[in-house]
Amino acid sequence: MAVFLRARLRARRFVHALGNRGHRRENLETAVAGAFVVEGLHKSFGALHAVNDVSLDIEAGQVHALIGPNGAGKTTLFNCITGFLRPDAGRVLLNGNDVTHLPSHKLVKSGIVRTFQITQVFGELSARENVELAARSREGLNFDFFRKASACREAREDAEESLEVVGLIEKAHLRPEELGHGDKRVLEVAIGLALNPEVLLLDEPTAGMSRTETERIARLVRQIAERTSVLLVEHDTEVVLSISDQITVMTQGRVIAQGPPGQISQDPQVQDAYLGAVEVGED
Repeated sequence: MAVFLRARLRARRFVHALGNRGHRRENLETAVAGAFVVEGLHKSFGALHAVNDVSLDIEAGQVHALIGPNGAGKTTLFNCITGFLRPDAGRVLLNGNDVTHLPSHKLVKSGIVRTFQITQVFGELSARENVELAARSREGLNFDFFRKASACREAREDAEESLEVVGLIEKAHLRPEELGHGDKRVLEVAIGLALNPEVLLLDEPTAGMSRTETERIARLVRQIAERTSVLLVEHDTEVVLSISDQITVMTQGRVIAQGPPGQISQDPQVQDAYLGAVEVGED
């Protein structure tokens, strides 16, 4: 009982922190997100230009990959987009709305979700309960199971649907510690989907995975793109070239190429700077 009460208290705090996302429920099978644009983003640390005039234009339902060698600025760019760093210049737009200077928790509410940003996994709860908690936070609910019964039922249904989408429904009764590494990463994605994002940012989703697990994540990312836009940083070039609609290549804080996979793979500048020289690791 004490364990459950502690989990319940932590869950309430988590819901309160995220706030009321508003009633934006759409059918997860058919919803498609709006346009996501990054315009001329800059971020410097002293004399180091970590992000130098970077622009992205991500269409609805598109997988857009961000690649580059170590130190290219990918992680810094992700941090600027998701509110963990304040850019020195430039804008981030979602559906035409300027969200550049919103704090990270308000970006989640606006529809920009980064997996590690929202993956507060509660070890005392099952995978299903963790995903349902995210769905409840979207509706501004807490763990009072007898309050707002219809909204609670809706959140529960959304959680089940998210678990079905990621292929984790058969293990939904397990706690996170009982899941393998690949399933834990999939649980992160399910939690993100339960927040009904318009743009889902995935940071190295296949890191540390076997080839079989990597292929599973690759298929899942393409499936997710049927309902929301996806921006990912990924070190596995084979995965990037196989699942992306558009690729942006960065080096030394700036963009050196943008385009579809076929174009990027044949770009001499990209081959010299990245594809033919190094295998990317964490930024």
